[in-house]
Amino acid sequence: MTAPRLLDVAAAAGVSRATASRVLAGTPRNVDPDLARRVEEAAQRLGYRTNHSARALRTGTTGTVGVVVPSLANPYFVQLADALAQRVRAAGGQLVVSDAANSPAIEAEQIETLLSGRVDGLLVVPVSAAASGAAVRAAAERAPVVLFDRWAHGSGTVAVTLDNAAAMRLLLGHLDALGRRRIALVAADQASSSGAERLAAFTAARGADATTVLLPSFTTDAGRTAGRRIAERRAEVDAVVCGADVLAVGLVSTLQRSAVSVPGEIAVTGFDDTEILELLDPPITSIRHPLTDMAERALTLLQGPATDRAENVERFAPQLVVRASTDADAGA
Repeated sequence: MTAPRLLDVAAAAGVSRATASRVLAGTPRNVDPDLARRVEEAAQRLGYRTNHSARALRTGTTGTVGVVVPSLANPYFVQLADALAQRVRAAGGQLVVSDAANSPAIEAEQIETLLSGRVDGLLVVPVSAAASGAAVRAAAERAPVVLFDRWAHGSGTVAVTLDNAAAMRLLLGHLDALGRRRIALVAADQASSSGAERLAAFTAARGADATTVLLPSFTTDAGRTAGRRIAERRAEVDAVVCGADVLAVGLVSTLQRSAVSVPGEIAVTGFDDTEILELLDPPITSIRHPLTDMAERALTLLQGPATDRAENVERFAPQLVVRASTDADAGA
């Protein structure tokens, strides 16, 4: 059997070839919604796949968007990439994901590789606020580039991020309302804008003398290291804010093995609201990013005029998701 063609989809949907082409190219602005739905259903039923090479020759675009993330070992960045992929697919395109291995040098190499592969635009979650800007600026001179989730100095382009200061205020306000006064921060990777902003917001709220455990990496193993340190100081701490969910997972498991009750003795929060948190015992309170809205905005900027991508930081409001790691009655 031969692969279904655009003409086959148009015939199955009862529309013209031009109408089917506009819908499947992700540009159905002047197409009746009912006709667009018929085209999409026909394409799915027939197993039609867009010929990106042909589209590139015809329009000069590939329908492909690239994204470079710091590390796919962190489940938050997998969740972030999935949110972007869903929006790109909904527009008829495809997302190519690249891992920077938490290295600005590798990040620069991956940016170059994606641009050489003729992506229409590039999203970058910068590894370092100080060291990622030069490679991003050079890329933005060749193609549309938008920073996502983090910003970098001198990037020459817009960043779509979470309001990390507001997120920290939500977490601390929640813990204060529960009567927790001896709050510690467990964090890592202050090279990133998000890490630096979370540390700065915590310090501004709790003072420079507040307990802070800074770790070399965002991993569950680093969280276990922090858990051992916190367990040794259990009389001085009644709550811990973790700068990332992976740290919280390692920390909670270690506290429990050290016979420290969570949340009885020490309440714990994460940051990023990855899916694994609901599967743990206790489930962990965290900050949820509005990733769908952020992805929509980032892609709009990527496809819009260059003037909209002037260097700037757009911040989105966080959501506090309360679970049993801070409030034993949550979800009861």
